[in-house]
Amino acid sequence: MTQQHSPPSPDAPPIDIATAPHASSELRFRELFEQAPVSIQILSPDGYTLRVNRAWQALWHIHEGGELYRLVLSRDYNVLNDPQLVEHGINDYLRRAMAGESVQIPAIRYDVAALGVSQRARWVTARAHPIKDAGGRIVEVMLMHEDISERVEAEAALRAREERFRSLVMATTQVIWTSAPDGRVCEPSPSWQAFTGQDAGAFCDYGWLDAVHPEDRERTRAIYLQAVADRRVYETEYRLRRADGEYRWTAVKGIPILDAAGEVREWIGANRDIHDIVMAQAELAERLDREQRQAALLTKVASAARTLHTLLSAAEIRDALEREVRAIIGVEHVRVSLGAEAPPPAGVSPDAEWLSVPLVSRKGRQIGVLEAWDKPGGFLEEDEAILVQLGAIATNGFENARLYDSLREQDRRKDEFLAMLAHELRNPLAPISAAADVLRISTNTEHVRRSSEVIGRQVKHMTSLVNDLLDVSRVTRGLIKLERGIVAVQALVDSAVEQARPLLAEREHLFSVEMFIQDARVDGDATRLVQVLTNLLNNAAKYTPRGGVIILRVTRDGGRVQFCIVDSGIGIDAALLPHVFDLFTQAERTPDRSQGGLGIGLALVRTLVALHGGEVKAHSEGAGSGCTFTVSLPLIS
Repeated sequence: MTQQHSPPSPDAPPIDIATAPHASSELRFRELFEQAPVSIQILSPDGYTLRVNRAWQALWHIHEGGELYRLVLSRDYNVLNDPQLVEHGINDYLRRAMAGESVQIPAIRYDVAALGVSQRARWVTARAHPIKDAGGRIVEVMLMHEDISERVEAEAALRAREERFRSLVMATTQVIWTSAPDGRVCEPSPSWQAFTGQDAGAFCDYGWLDAVHPEDRERTRAIYLQAVADRRVYETEYRLRRADGEYRWTAVKGIPILDAAGEVREWIGANRDIHDIVMAQAELAERLDREQRQAALLTKVASAARTLHTLLSAAEIRDALEREVRAIIGVEHVRVSLGAEAPPPAGVSPDAEWLSVPLVSRKGRQIGVLEAWDKPGGFLEEDEAILVQLGAIATNGFENARLYDSLREQDRRKDEFLAMLAHELRNPLAPISAAADVLRISTNTEHVRRSSEVIGRQVKHMTSLVNDLLDVSRVTRGLIKLERGIVAVQALVDSAVEQARPLLAEREHLFSVEMFIQDARVDGDATRLVQVLTNLLNNAAKYTPRGGVIILRVTRDGGRVQFCIVDSGIGIDAALLPHVFDLFTQAERTPDRSQGGLGIGLALVRTLVALHGGEVKAHSEGAGSGCTFTVSLPLIS
């Protein structure tokens, strides 16, 4: 419990300020603190109340000696946990002050009754200021309150008076008029004259009708005269010209005032400005009409979307899209162009109104354009939005059709691959079986040797096939890992040539290596890079007719090394060229199946090169023109 300070007793001995400056300073502080007209509450850095002055006691009616006073200055009460302060977020401001920031606390309505004192709630604002010692450590927080209850109540009363004043103004803004029993206006109306700008002479008799909108004038006259004749309430709406020339819609009501004999003594009426209401109703009606049209269009767009989503070919989607655009927008001509942007159709006037939206794929690539022109009556505001929606729906259809074709093509390739795999795996079995029979029945040493060689070759071939299958499995699952190191380019070339040499020799190709780079090195997996070059050399050997020319050319291109394998082989058809690096892609086999293999080598090459931060490209002028495969890898400086 923090010790409380009380003013000195009148009987206490005087303090010698000269000899006790500290005591004098504390006495002055205590007197200033107690006599300050502002409510002050001193808090500890953790939220407990250390001291309060008299103004604080007067503000909250919590006086020294009382039970509540002892509670507030005890360890049982903490301002940071006060429910009312927590509810209004005041504890957050106090924490900022306890962290060293001087903060202005917004006004809240605090009810002391919640603490057990029977007093009215007060509106209070405050400022919290941290008090620091010489070392900058926060020792206390001074909380100063200001009672603004009277100001808040005065502001509330002022707002109430202003509200009553506005209501009174609204009630008196009507145009008031009177007329004779026969309906003629005989007395001037200051409010009418102020609103319309008519003088008294022009207003009298039936001159007031001149201020009514020409389109509403005859209807208004007929209704007014009929009400006068029938001696019943006159009520209608018409547009009335304001003094500035603007016509405003007004609601009019006139009531007959009867005398003691039941005869009409006069008519009293008022015009109320309803222009904003009428305009809002007209705008609402227009908006509802527009929304109804849009709802109908959206229904048609939804139906078109269902139609487009059921189609699986680009041609069907294009035809359906053109039909739907014609039907929904009501346009004469529609064209869907896929690929490169098409030129304007022949015979179309350059002055024709035209709508065109790009067809953009999910990856942001433009795949075509949707165009519409020649709409009777011209295009509406929503036509372009509908065209964009239909184009987006169709674009998804085109992409799905492309993916569907791709999946079908992949399935076809896989089926072909499985058939080829079965054939490739079955081919070695017959020689192995025959050799095994020879080994079983023959005792001739030469027969045994040749049979053993046959089995060895065929097992080696099957092992190669299985290794290829394992590699393609790793490729498709992304499991290939590199054992990287610094590798000399010359060593890669030597190893690859050594491995490919037997097939090159068997096919009797004229093979040469052209090295235009010396002492070059790359960062990579030597085994895998040799596999890349070997696959490309073997590929060239397989697809080059016997006795062809194959060149391995190694050059530098900036900071990269390029390996170019050039052959005089059968070449690659233009339709196949974009897919040569896809899995299971293989050129047409010759009848003698001299090429062999599973068609996965180039896909493996692309994956391994990409893992090394390089790229591989294929180029061919077409069938019979040979081809060139180029591998580019980053060099080590």
